[in-house]
Amino acid sequence: MNFNGELRVGNRRVGPGNPCFIIAEAGVNHDGNIEKAKRMIDVAVAAGADAVKFQTFTGETLASKDAMLATYHKKGATSEKETLKDLLKRLELNKEEHIALFKYARERGILIFSTPFDEASVDILEELRVDLYKIASFSLTNYPLLRHIASKNKPMIMSTGLHNLGEIEEAVKVIYETGNIQLALLHCTSHYPITPSDSNLRTMQTLRFAFEVPVGYSDHTMGITITLASVAMGANIVEKHYTLNTQAYGVDHDASISPAELYQLVQGIRDIEAAMGTSKKIIPDVEKEIQRVHRPSLVSRVDIPAHTVLTSEMLVIKKPGTGIHPRDLPWVIGKKAKVTIEADRLIKKEDLE
Repeated sequence: MNFNGELRVGNRRVGPGNPCFIIAEAGVNHDGNIEKAKRMIDVAVAAGADAVKFQTFTGETLASKDAMLATYHKKGATSEKETLKDLLKRLELNKEEHIALFKYARERGILIFSTPFDEASVDILEELRVDLYKIASFSLTNYPLLRHIASKNKPMIMSTGLHNLGEIEEAVKVIYETGNIQLALLHCTSHYPITPSDSNLRTMQTLRFAFEVPVGYSDHTMGITITLASVAMGANIVEKHYTLNTQAYGVDHDASISPAELYQLVQGIRDIEAAMGTSKKIIPDVEKEIQRVHRPSLVSRVDIPAHTVLTSEMLVIKKPGTGIHPRDLPWVIGKKAKVTIEADRLIKKEDLE
């Protein structure tokens, strides 16, 4: 399989050699409230994220009557009798609300996209001229959905939680066979929240080596430390759930980061990128003054009268670094002093015959 080495998302390039693509994952933390969803867009803009992402689904099409609540779902249930289908219905946003959200995000100048969970949702997003698609981990084996999304020939970012490498390969092949070669893969551990030891960040490199596509990390740990670590390890894309209030009652709020943490995350990622530099060992401009002050030179240990032949006993190595380099000590030994050199002074070439 021969995928593109990078994604083209609008005027952005996503992949190795480009800035990390930072996705502010609003998910369902709007609690089905359009005004809250707009405020989440405002937060993503203020934080400097590259994109804000929602989820497009209906409870009716996503879950059957037999679908059980996972442990983390129960944090958002209204009663012990509420089913997963009921919960999802409370969290879904309809087509009109999607239209309003996309319009609002574009007015605010941020890229907006979504994770569709059924073909009808894909079609809604197409009407909204979405720039790219996200595929959730648990849709990875939904081949009809993968084909439907891939057929739109837009960039796709697919999370890979819940599946082994062979299953990921099968899904990647399904996408490739549609002719869509714009794919990125996110390593993910699908639980909310997870501990750092559950993160297994080195899996990103396995995905990069196996499929030769941009890779990244969809982070479900608490805080921002592990997300930052993933960027230092080469993540081209990161996705992080955030919320307006981490203490709010709901499915994902307590496993999400706050607006302040989202801002800190974006700033931290950009600092990491700036810090990575190049593989060249150079002396940066900020070191030049320190180099002059703190690097050593040859210095007189004692008073050296004019015409005296210099010996190693007369010399010492001290700061600053503006005199003769210590490597030239063998050249200096045996030279005659042209003038009297006071003790504890730099040895200068013009002072020697």
